[in-house]
Amino acid sequence: MRTVFISLAISMLLLGCKDTTPAAANETKQAPVEIPEISIEDADKAIQSGAVALDANSEGTREENGTVPGAVILTSSYKYDLAQLPEDKSKDLIFYCSNTNCTASDTAAERASTHGYEKVHIMREGIKGWKAAGKPTEAYPKS
Repeated sequence: MRTVFISLAISMLLLGCKDTTPAAANETKQAPVEIPEISIEDADKAIQSGAVALDANSEGTREENGTVPGAVILTSSYKYDLAQLPEDKSKDLIFYCSNTNCTASDTAAERASTHGYEKVHIMREGIKGWKAAGKPTEAYPKS
């Protein structure tokens, strides 16, 4: 009888642990923010129409490749001052970094999105793709 009771108690404890599985733990976490990507051509058109380009590159990448003309130079991809973003949270924002292997733009864009910016995009090809497409750049540092 004692063995049955112990088995039953262990079974109940194990059933009670199901709430602590990784799946249950993930239910309390926020899902990752999905940031849409934008092509170089569409980004160029959007910038010409008033969208804001935001450079999440390192200083070295900027010195080597320049920046998108008029881009806001972020102080950091993950802890930049939110005052660097436009006050208008409905403004189109286009984040970019070096190239398709770089994720600094993802980090920077997610920060903006989680702080209420509604139209956030990532130009996945980055400054290197921008240059390869024949788009103009500005030298860094801006003069």
